Amino acid sequence: MSNSIITNPGTVGAGDIQFFDSIQPPLKTDEYTLTAKQTIQNVVDSGDDPEYDATKKLIIDGPRFVLKPNNIHSLFPPANQEGNYANFLPNIVFNDFSLPWSRAINPTDTTQDEDTPWMGLLTLYEAEYLETSSTRKISTPHTVTTGQLVNPGDGILPPDLGNDFEGNDTDKVTVVDIDLKYFQAIAPKLEELKYLSHARAVNTDGKVILNMDADGCFSLCIANRVPGTGQRNMALLVSFEGHQNHLNGAGTTGSYTKIRLVHLGSWEFTAAKFDREFLNMMEALCQPGNGGTSLIQLSIDKATEQNAMAKEALDIGYVALQNQMRVGENATSWYRGPLVPSPTKRESSQLRDNGNYGPYIYSDHAMHYDPDTGIFNHAYSAAWQIGRLLALSDASFAQGMFNWRADYLRSIVNQVKQKNTLAAAASIQADGEGVGSVNLHSATRSFFTDAFQKVAWDKLKSRKQKMLIDQLPAVFTEAEKKAIEENDEDPLLKLHQKNKQ
Repeated sequence: MSNSIITNPGTVGAGDIQFFDSIQPPLKTDEYTLTAKQTIQNVVDSGDDPEYDATKKLIIDGPRFVLKPNNIHSLFPPANQEGNYANFLPNIVFNDFSLPWSRAINPTDTTQDEDTPWMGLLTLYEAEYLETSSTRKISTPHTVTTGQLVNPGDGILPPDLGNDFEGNDTDKVTVVDIDLKYFQAIAPKLEELKYLSHARAVNTDGKVILNMDADGCFSLCIANRVPGTGQRNMALLVSFEGHQNHLNGAGTTGSYTKIRLVHLGSWEFTAAKFDREFLNMMEALCQPGNGGTSLIQLSIDKATEQNAMAKEALDIGYVALQNQMRVGENATSWYRGPLVPSPTKRESSQLRDNGNYGPYIYSDHAMHYDPDTGIFNHAYSAAWQIGRLLALSDASFAQGMFNWRADYLRSIVNQVKQKNTLAAAASIQADGEGVGSVNLHSATRSFFTDAFQKVAWDKLKSRKQKMLIDQLPAVFTEAEKKAIEENDEDPLLKLHQKNKQ
């Protein structure tokens, strides 16, 4: 859905996301003229009512030729990374949730194609942009003046920024010149552009903390071309402003061989040829020529072959690591992760047949010791500690764990208080059995009448036994009045001091 500019995604639930086709700012980036007219009607009907006119030019400014780094929230695929990106369209996320629609793609008509973004992503393969490639289709990004942007010279198609745009020789802009036929082959059509951008209202509450606010609005641009497999790729962010009639499927007139685009940013990544998803990698282990499960164990040398215990440990995936013990001694301990090259079984090594999987109260509790070899096994203790740290790094889990622990401790305290109360009641009843007490009510009554009768309680004084004037905080006694007169003191100050006592 489309919406006007929003600032508070408070209706989005924790951990949820809401999508918008576009976020339309109240006014797109452009020049506007504000006019005001006021007519004064005279009280006397003279037939001459004066009118006053005022005109003010406004400029709504915004990013056009340069994007600041703080405008960008994230990139995918990550810059200069290699991974299984062959089936993913590159995309870029902006912190400014109306950025792709803040400017009209057609500068001469800002009301036309309002849902169409003025920027977009192009995916280039390494043979198309590398300087050493013989099939290169794009120039190296270079800096020109704004005058050279709209007047690039013969054979280069410039953006149509309108007659009101005045290029000069002082303002600079970074541009790329792309082969025109190649550009129109890989660029999206004008009607497709609006499907390559959208806005998101996100509530990140309950998610892993990544220096983000609990609520946020973002915009996103997506490329229309998947990366090339087994090679480097470039995601190129360019401005389509003024090129609405030069995109895919549009015909151009003139002897142009290249097109000039404003370069807003770019990054490179490598799409691996091998499908490196976890499931495919695990299935490929057992395929002929890939090494099988032996890839997840250390190689065995001749010295290890002669040690049956060490050979068996390495065969089932263990590695020997140095272990600095708390007493200061250095020892050798075994460790292995969850991926093992041989079948495993649950073995009992604790009381009541709990087995190797716990439950454990702390990580040291999960350490196993082999008395025959004198070597510790830290596989389960390391897994316990890693799992604990991963769990506590999740904000929602950590909060839930804290609340559960607080409720549990509160219930224990309440149970102890209840037991103490019952124990005190039982004691009272036992002490009162000699006077015929048969229940808690009679025992309590006997306790308060018999056990408390020897207490020397303070006796209350009647109203007649004390002077009422002595109990009033804001009244001087006769002695105090006399002392103030003799010492020539300030009565208000003395009264203030008395009230503070």
